[in-house]
Amino acid sequence: MYGTDYTAPFSLLTFLTYCASLVPFLFILLLVLCGRQFKTSDHGAESIISATPMPLHVFRLIRYSAVACAFLIAATLPVIVCFLFYQQVFDYTAFSVLLWPGLLFLLPPAILLFGAAMLLGNRREAAVHILLAAVLIVSVFQIKLPAFMDIIGSAAIQPLNTGEYDFALSTAFIAGRIAFSVVGVVLIVISLCGSKKRPIY
Repeated sequence: MYGTDYTAPFSLLTFLTYCASLVPFLFILLLVLCGRQFKTSDHGAESIISATPMPLHVFRLIRYSAVACAFLIAATLPVIVCFLFYQQVFDYTAFSVLLWPGLLFLLPPAILLFGAAMLLGNRREAAVHILLAAVLIVSVFQIKLPAFMDIIGSAAIQPLNTGEYDFALSTAFIAGRIAFSVVGVVLIVISLCGSKKRPIY
């Protein structure tokens, strides 16, 4: 039994390739969950909350937390199954070697998409659908993006060959992930503390 490009089934390259196959579905799920926050009923709920002692940003934070928890559960389950497979079949338990690159692979673009969806969705619900369409197009057509802006992660799973087979995440890819995280957090904070008024649809 071989992993990606004849590496071990529990190699970093194989594990990240597995993560890359999950990413489109997880990001689509995330954006669908975000889009559900901007239904007409939710608009009315924020109007009601604005008239109560509860600060609007606290109400939004509760909603954001619910979306984040649902996404994290959906992302964690297939990883747990993968690790159980490694343990039972290959007696492999060095999961920390795989976990941190996996988190770097998945979480920063999720934070960016979440922040962008919540900020733009607070203004126009259609913006979330545009983000969803962009993720679908990049995923389905496997559009190659530069490593520093590769949201799906296809650039990261291009192996580096240095005599013996070796694989590492590129500096540009890691820098892009850091930028995704910072920008995403800023967008989330802005959406939490943004204007209480919504556009009329």
